[in-house]
Amino acid sequence: YCVPNLINGVRCVVVNEALREIEPMAWDFVMNFARDNRLQVAEACLLPDADDRPASS
Repeated sequence: YCVPNLINGVRCVVVNEALREIEPMAWDFVMNFARDNRLQVAEACLLPDADDRPASS
């Protein structure tokens, strides 16, 4: 549910929101860690890269 990633040259960790329902304490830990370390948090919807999309006909 937590995956390190590189988005537009920025290192980040993508946290699946499903974690909130599956393990609320883990979600709280991640959010509190981000807040305590003054990390930027953003809600986003990740789309596949253009290379991963099927070709249109």
